[in-house]
Amino acid sequence: MAEQVVLNQRDAINSKEGTVVINIDGKNYPFIEATEVSAQVDFNKEDVMRLGTRFKGSKVTSAEGTGTINGYLVSSIWVSEVLENYKNTGILPSMSLTVTVEDKDSSVGKQVIVLTGFMIDTVPLFDLQSDDGVMMGETDFTFDGYQLTNKFGGPQRS
Repeated sequence: MAEQVVLNQRDAINSKEGTVVINIDGKNYPFIEATEVSAQVDFNKEDVMRLGTRFKGSKVTSAEGTGTINGYLVSSIWVSEVLENYKNTGILPSMSLTVTVEDKDSSVGKQVIVLTGFMIDTVPLFDLQSDDGVMMGETDFTFDGYQLTNKFGGPQRS
């Protein structure tokens, strides 16, 4: 019988151990105001009906990249570099988003993913409220590709 292998608790990644950099028309902006960033790729599937089985099959026909970015509104990057450019020229800038995840307490190493064709859905302008709080912005985004430039080494399995 095989010996049971258990994940070393130190190898679980601390979700705060990451950095986000937004590239707008070739200029990098460390997005230090980020409080939460998530992205995923969803497969679009078509049903495939087949003879000889009672189960419906699925065929992946495309993929779609989506995500959400939240943060403190302490910068005018979205307004000055994206919205103003579009308002004045009708052209949206080329953008990418690079996320580096590295928890030095974990043995799994570092992962770096660059989202290409990155585009936010909304440009947050302001969020004033009469009660206690800080100004926050949230927007969904899409992307049309990614590059895995550094991958996790994975947990030790000994």
